[in-house]
Amino acid sequence: MMLRLMFSMLIMIAGSVAHGSQPLIVNIDNPSFRKVLVATPAITNNQATGALAETFQSKTHTKLAELLTFSGFFNVVASQAYEDYMGKMIGERQSKDGKAWLTDMIKLSGPETVQWRTLGVESLTLGSMESKEGKLTVTLKTFDVTRNKQLVAKEFTDVKDFTTTVRRYADFVLEAYTGKPGIFSSKLTFVGRREKGSAKQIFISDYDGSNLKQITTGEEPHLSPAWSPDGRYIAYTSFEGGNPHIYIYDTQDGSKRRLTQTRGLNSGANWSPDGTYIAYTASNGGDTDIYVLPSKGGKRKLLIKGSGLDVDPKYSPDGKYIAFVSGRYGNPHIFVGTLANGSESRVVRDKRLTYAGWYNSTPAWSPESDKIIFGGYDKDIDRYDIFIMNPDGSQLERLTLKTGDNESPSWSPNGQMIAFQSNRIGQSNSKGEPGLFIMNRDGSGQKRLEIPLFEVQTPHWSGPRQDLVQ
Repeated sequence: MMLRLMFSMLIMIAGSVAHGSQPLIVNIDNPSFRKVLVATPAITNNQATGALAETFQSKTHTKLAELLTFSGFFNVVASQAYEDYMGKMIGERQSKDGKAWLTDMIKLSGPETVQWRTLGVESLTLGSMESKEGKLTVTLKTFDVTRNKQLVAKEFTDVKDFTTTVRRYADFVLEAYTGKPGIFSSKLTFVGRREKGSAKQIFISDYDGSNLKQITTGEEPHLSPAWSPDGRYIAYTSFEGGNPHIYIYDTQDGSKRRLTQTRGLNSGANWSPDGTYIAYTASNGGDTDIYVLPSKGGKRKLLIKGSGLDVDPKYSPDGKYIAFVSGRYGNPHIFVGTLANGSESRVVRDKRLTYAGWYNSTPAWSPESDKIIFGGYDKDIDRYDIFIMNPDGSQLERLTLKTGDNESPSWSPNGQMIAFQSNRIGQSNSKGEPGLFIMNRDGSGQKRLEIPLFEVQTPHWSGPRQDLVQ
């Protein structure tokens, strides 16, 4: 942690549920929020054969339920509650409409709606599959039972991968209910050690910590990874060669290149919203300031200079501001600067945002640029915790408490979840080795992601575009 070294859903939706074409939007910040009760029955098989078809039939309903539960917006209704009725419903549908009954289905019938409501189901996902010209086709549809409205309908043709298909569909469901992109195709990058005493390396994983991949090697430490806005590149700091420099890793072809050329400290890279510039911390003589340079390489330009250390720059997604940490008044605190004419421009004015706490660092903007999260040290209890505030410093809230040290928060691409590092042991206030945790943006639902590493630090969640990530 470079900075420390340098400083010593059916929910209440705005009241009542609207009818007609108005979308049903789940908002976790709504004080009346409650989770949507969802049913995901096993999909029906219209004579599709092969191992992949068997996997879809046996696992789709449980995997989809797992994904929707992970999002924090849904509770899954136990299948035992509706198994008998589901069999009856399929029999009646097939008798009337044939084996391909789901293809043309656009809503539940009146009796079906009543029955599913009686069972307590508010969201229902149905699926079927068949072979077309020797290729597997999977159809999935989600219905809002409360309004008897079809929310999502997707047909996946020539399906070759179970996990990718189900995750893509879960993303569609999540977007239908929240109005924001899903997270199930997103990636995480972070610093980790495979064992005690080994060098810190940069890793990539899926949104839930699975599919772990190491992208750096060697005995030198690698720190501060950050995704590019398009999800293809990762900027990070490496000490290979002895001097800390910023490197760019291409997730598409596995190549890397060194971006910075100046001797001295080069660390804490953060991409501009359009990906064309990178702001970072660099030393200049005995001072440490914030510079910017083109992400494709070029000459650096001084962006922020103060009387103390200025570090950890973070562009707002709307491109209007840059948050950073400064020790110009003694202890490090969060500041925000207004950009004059874009990412490469100078900061025309800045403002201190935090006054409480002994040590505040690692600011991160929400995707809508309407909130900033950060890690702060509370000297009174000797703990680091995660805080959230408005971009002007108002409405400061604490999201973690009495659960070890909690630091380095990062937003999910839809702004509904937060990844962070914590050294808590279980749910206690005792300290162990840092691991990767996630929580809802209001601090609820805190849980550890099981990653087979000795320690995990400084996570960064990839942005909304995932089409380039393999």
